[in-house]
Amino acid sequence: MSEPSSHDLHPTAGARFAFERLEDDPPRYALTAYLPGARALRAELGWSPDGRAILEPELGGEAWDDWTRDEALKLARVLKKDPKRTLVRWRG
Repeated sequence: MSEPSSHDLHPTAGARFAFERLEDDPPRYALTAYLPGARALRAELGWSPDGRAILEPELGGEAWDDWTRDEALKLARVLKKDPKRTLVRWRG
């Protein structure tokens, strides 16, 4: 069996969101959103003191569209309730 290629990580529609914890307290995550066409958006996810999820896109990176940002913030609720080491979800 061959290793999957990076092309296999990109959906043909929607996105695959991969979160990896960077810090434990408070939790902070590296986020990569894999998109069709071998595109990937990167950001860090954290929470404000009032508990609101905050995405900090990679400087100089591609702009996050509304759908991708909104889906990432929905998934942030899962991580806030149960701060896992990693989380990968397909959407769309």
